[in-house]
Amino acid sequence: MAQQLPQPGRRVSLRRVRDDGEIGDVVGFVLTAGEAGLRIRDRRGEVHELAWGRVMAWRAVGVARGRDPISTPLAELDGLAAAAGVSGRVLVARLSDLLDHLAAPSVGELGEPPPHPAVVDGEWVTTAATEDLIPLAWWATHQDARSIQVRTNDDAGASRLLASGFTERTA
Repeated sequence: MAQQLPQPGRRVSLRRVRDDGEIGDVVGFVLTAGEAGLRIRDRRGEVHELAWGRVMAWRAVGVARGRDPISTPLAELDGLAAAAGVSGRVLVARLSDLLDHLAAPSVGELGEPPPHPAVVDGEWVTTAATEDLIPLAWWATHQDARSIQVRTNDDAGASRLLASGFTERTA
């Protein structure tokens, strides 16, 4: 195949010929890609194995972009934090803003535990501050999360998060 293969871990959108002969689209993370075809996992966890002969076109796409986390009511964020067992200053960000400029890591197995304690609820992942949130952010995208909430009482940690693209939520 003359075209460059999509990199494992990268999110792609592809148009393909379905089993019923109709045309359909699939968006998901590349598990493997080789000369014969590729395997991708969609947001529902379904793995699609496709021969290149059935793929009409594909392109790399960024991490799924969620709603503006700043517009989420603070009461909703507080409820998510309580369910995750974390408290402190409220810092939020879109996962796409944190990750789209980075190289994607390989995709792990579905159901793998997070690399740092966290809870995913809908399109949110909630966690306490840690030195490196990027592995957790990538993990969360594979759970179909779109935004991240970090709670901390550590001023230095909050400053690092603010410098990396997070926004602090106050009343």
